[in-house]
Amino acid sequence: MENKKNVVGLAGRIAGEVEKQPDIYGASNLSRLYLEIERKSGSRQDSDRVIVIYGQEAEATPGQLVDGACVMVMGEMQTYKEVPGGRIVVFVLAEYVGVVSEQVEQQNGVYLEGIVARKPIHRTTPKGRKITEVSVKVPSAFTEGYFSFIPTICWGSDAEAAAEYQEGTGIALEGRLQSREYTKRLDGAEVAFTAYEVSAQHIEKRI
Repeated sequence: MENKKNVVGLAGRIAGEVEKQPDIYGASNLSRLYLEIERKSGSRQDSDRVIVIYGQEAEATPGQLVDGACVMVMGEMQTYKEVPGGRIVVFVLAEYVGVVSEQVEQQNGVYLEGIVARKPIHRTTPKGRKITEVSVKVPSAFTEGYFSFIPTICWGSDAEAAAEYQEGTGIALEGRLQSREYTKRLDGAEVAFTAYEVSAQHIEKRI
């Protein structure tokens, strides 16, 4: 993989049918799938469902990417803004997607080097857990000179350290890609949404 500063490795099961993906910043003939990956932690949520987007050249097993298939994905974290609507989509741009044996252990790993895009947001949950939200700026895979902004959550001592970062700080992190359900009141009704973000297991400054 050429860009060693932005690496994602996943193994899980395709959830639903593969869809045609609208063009992203001029890139066409793309497909989208949802990959369901079991969580190894003791969380109340037992799996994450993440978005994978890829071109034909990334398909290692053409015709086999179907609902329920076990696949391995290698790629990088990216974002794009939907038109219309303006929603920011967080996804894995795959360089490799291939069907594997059901015996392959499910995996979810992310490594990023980037820049803090804005002052991190630090808070404490009602249960006393410390959390810091960091927007990590990484080069766009679609347009030179443009960037993707990856939402990242840090916990515990990492959250305390990240709370001191400033806009422009260089960082490196390791973690996993997660999905999180939440509700928002719109026009008087509760509407369900899904947030996609990196949950950092370790984060540090880079000189």
